[in-house]
Amino acid sequence: MGYLCKYKFYILIISIFLFSSCVGKRNYVKKTFIRENVDISYIKKVAVLTFENHTKHENAGEIVRDIVTTEILAMKIFDTVGKSMVNAVLMDEVGQESAESGFDKELLKRIAKRLKVDGLIIGSVDAYGDKRDGMYTYPVVTLTLRLIDGKSGIILWQTSGTETGYSLGERLFGIKAKDINQLTFELVEKLLSTLK
Repeated sequence: MGYLCKYKFYILIISIFLFSSCVGKRNYVKKTFIRENVDISYIKKVAVLTFENHTKHENAGEIVRDIVTTEILAMKIFDTVGKSMVNAVLMDEVGQESAESGFDKELLKRIAKRLKVDGLIIGSVDAYGDKRDGMYTYPVVTLTLRLIDGKSGIILWQTSGTETGYSLGERLFGIKAKDINQLTFELVEKLLSTLK
């Protein structure tokens, strides 16, 4: 009788781990737009502008902006202009370094011309922080990224996605899940990969 109970217990544990690996993580929901009949291979250099921050986390926009710049360079998608140079032009053009009210087409064209770039990366941080589910808390990141043509100011590519750190393994067994930084790097990499 004892052997049968142990056997059932082990089957239960294995089943829970298999279930958690299959459906334990509700991750990466995305949508992508790419303008038809446009080959973006002419874009060699971009400026990553400030991101709109729609979250309660005060520095989420800047954190994501830095991660996007790092991933663009690491993935060898484009060359980028230095952040301090971009901030100086933004300060001169709009009187501040942030994108709280967004950018209009004419402003984007002027910024691209001054920075001598083919395109601009802009975006928004729509979720960046912890979500509570009963007693369980896990990180959630939601981003939107856009590639803007520097000469026309039109959107060439736009993508949005969400990544969560929800893990059934962590919830049931206390297995350490990914932190918000890891999630952000992973989400940015996945979103940028739609450009290739």
